[in-house]
Amino acid sequence: MPDNSELKGYLDRIDQQDDVLASLRGTYMNECKSPHESIREVLTEAREAGVNMKAFRVLLKGHRNDRKQLARIAELESEDADAHAEMVEALGEFADTPLGAAAVESAKPKRGGRRGSALDTLPH
Repeated sequence: MPDNSELKGYLDRIDQQDDVLASLRGTYMNECKSPHESIREVLTEAREAGVNMKAFRVLLKGHRNDRKQLARIAELESEDADAHAEMVEALGEFADTPLGAAAVESAKPKRGGRRGSALDTLPH
């Protein structure tokens, strides 16, 4: 069993790294301020133009999700991208529904070689 000074040494070393992490988080948050402010300005502009903001936020969330999905597809290896395209084509318009998207996602191999349970993510 380590003595008290060894335990304190471990805690001190972890404290130092926690401080580094806090500094990095602060830097990251400061760098994010400008883009966040720009987004707020665009949202204010949309609101002032009479855009229904509840509906727009839902639209924005879908748009952001679509962009993330396209980025994930772009990261696929050629063989995996081809398999994904075949799955989407096989599902047809069904792929654009939440259930279809869950089916496509479930069929894709996950990291570690396991398939996910994307159907579990559907609303009840």
